[in-house]
Amino acid sequence: MTNNTDYLQILWELKYSDVAVSSTILTIIGGIVGILGNCSVIICYFFRIQERGQRYFIPVLAVVDLVACITSSVFYIMDNKFLLNYPYDLMCRVLIFLQLLVPGISASLLVIIGVQRYLLVCKPHGPRMTSRWKRIAIVVVCLFSLALSAPFLAISGIKTSSKTFQNHTLQMTVCKFFTAEITANIRAYISCLLLLIIISILITITLFILVLKRIKLSFLGKFRSWRQTFKHRNTPSNTDSTKDIELYNCKGKLHGIQIQKISSSNPSIDVSSSLSVDLDINKSVNTLKKEDSERTRKEKATRRITIMFFVIIVAYVLSYIPTCIIFIVVYTLPDFNYISLSREAAFLIIYLSRFVFLNHIVNPFIYSYFDQNFRTELRKLFACVNE
Repeated sequence: MTNNTDYLQILWELKYSDVAVSSTILTIIGGIVGILGNCSVIICYFFRIQERGQRYFIPVLAVVDLVACITSSVFYIMDNKFLLNYPYDLMCRVLIFLQLLVPGISASLLVIIGVQRYLLVCKPHGPRMTSRWKRIAIVVVCLFSLALSAPFLAISGIKTSSKTFQNHTLQMTVCKFFTAEITANIRAYISCLLLLIIISILITITLFILVLKRIKLSFLGKFRSWRQTFKHRNTPSNTDSTKDIELYNCKGKLHGIQIQKISSSNPSIDVSSSLSVDLDINKSVNTLKKEDSERTRKEKATRRITIMFFVIIVAYVLSYIPTCIIFIVVYTLPDFNYISLSREAAFLIIYLSRFVFLNHIVNPFIYSYFDQNFRTELRKLFACVNE
């Protein structure tokens, strides 16, 4: 007659081995990709890109993603290996604590980034988030997430329970978020956590909807202005001895300036004076063009980086929602256990509960697609490595 440990091993191999092995392989691959990608982001943004005004939070977010890739990989691999017979209580508690702390910091940073983009784009003449306030925001976010996650060091751990399966009474030891019965206080705490997650997602989405609407309106307004200018340039006009050239700048310093053509029939016109006026006007035109070019470059960079952060937030929302749903299902259903699940249901729950892992892997790819400076420095970095 087989004992409890042998039967659990047989059961694991029959029902969960392929799910656990495939999850472990994908976790290792994703962990390696995420670690390399986030290390590249940290090196480029901390040491190679000098100007980080609008990119201030990117290297901080990369550090958080790097820690998440390491800790999540260890947590998932341990969970796959010891799905029904987890051996280490302290490791279970620490890993669960980190599973909540690190994604909490990441989600809170995205809220701060949403506020920063809103102030920059929607309130261009209003208050700005200075470097001092950015550092304060990072410290507050870390302390806030730490305070919310700390209770799990006490309420999580391994839990041994007896389950009946195919006329066998099995003792399973599982790493769980809650080891004791869910009391009213724990239920209120979990409800508060879920409510904060929902509120942070809604705030972040709302801020970026406002930002994207502003960018879209600004872009359409410039398109109409360019179209009107193009039509005006192509409108035929009568040529006479006087040509009116109107020069405009954003400060309104230059207005309509008339330049008379130098006529050969009028020798009283001072040619040197006319040439001097022409040179002054050409210099003013070149200055205006440079100012417009610089302004357009900054606006395009702001728009591109804002869209980059929007894509990061979309990835964050899409990765967090399945994990939150599975978390609610697993811990609200009475007598939930993996033994009673079919292989298909186990596969679905295991993979969806770890969907948040993708959020920490894809961010470097998003940076490399939208940020030209990062792409340039990344090529230089790889060129130095290959030499």
